[in-house]
Amino acid sequence: MKFIKAVAFCLVFFFETVFSQDSTSVSLDPLPQDSAYVQLPQDSLPQDSLLQDSLPKDTTLVPNDTTGADTVIIKRGLRFFASAGVQLIDFKERLNFQNLLEVQLNKYIDDYVEDSTGYTIPEKQDFQTVNLAFPITAGIMWQFNNIHSIGLGAGFLYDKESVIIKDKYSNFRNFSYTLKAFPLFVEYRLGISEKLISIREVDYFSVLLRYYWMLPGTEISSSWDSVRADFEPLGNGFGVFLTYCFSKWERVEIWGEMGYLNIDVKSSDEKSTLDSWNLGGISVMVRAVF
Repeated sequence: MKFIKAVAFCLVFFFETVFSQDSTSVSLDPLPQDSAYVQLPQDSLPQDSLLQDSLPKDTTLVPNDTTGADTVIIKRGLRFFASAGVQLIDFKERLNFQNLLEVQLNKYIDDYVEDSTGYTIPEKQDFQTVNLAFPITAGIMWQFNNIHSIGLGAGFLYDKESVIIKDKYSNFRNFSYTLKAFPLFVEYRLGISEKLISIREVDYFSVLLRYYWMLPGTEISSSWDSVRADFEPLGNGFGVFLTYCFSKWERVEIWGEMGYLNIDVKSSDEKSTLDSWNLGGISVMVRAVF
């Protein structure tokens, strides 16, 4: 009986010893130097590298701020310019020449009525209701900066309108009138900010104001008479234009301009067909600046 109690006591002591062992108390020996496992230093790893790789990458394209990157820089200082274009002249006085044409036709018709046997009825063409001219100008300008400039220039304008009347003998007679003008002008240019108006980033827009004087040689010559314009020291009119620089190559700039002119011309010749006329209208021109 004592023997059994001794055996039971030994078994209880054995199992209690085995199951009471704490796994954390077991110490592990360090890895040998020649182990295949190499421990990397912490500072050799990029910080948050795993976190950055796990985040989705943002592929949204952010546009660069190019405001003013392609803005045209206008060369400062003294510049020279030459321009050519087309102008629709607001010449309402053409009705005077149309009336003179009607008078001439009536004379031919009266001659035909007196003796119409074997003859044809006189006919005529009418003057065009639009006067189209191709003015040219040249001058100098001083560019203060990219905003302001002043200029002085002169030009030449020419427009000839011609028609034909057929008399009773089937002979063709030519009747015409010609507008000639030699304008002198001063101009002021004001640049417009690209924030207010822009078609292309490389365009330079501006407002151009001109004031005109008609030099001697400005006249209207016709089949009936010739009318010379007076020189007006205070000027003859003005023009307002929207201009833009659409091309630039080294020292040369190409400008375009479109606007309206109002130019009144007077003549003191009492025997002339007209005592005043207007040479204004819509103008479209291209200018080269050097």
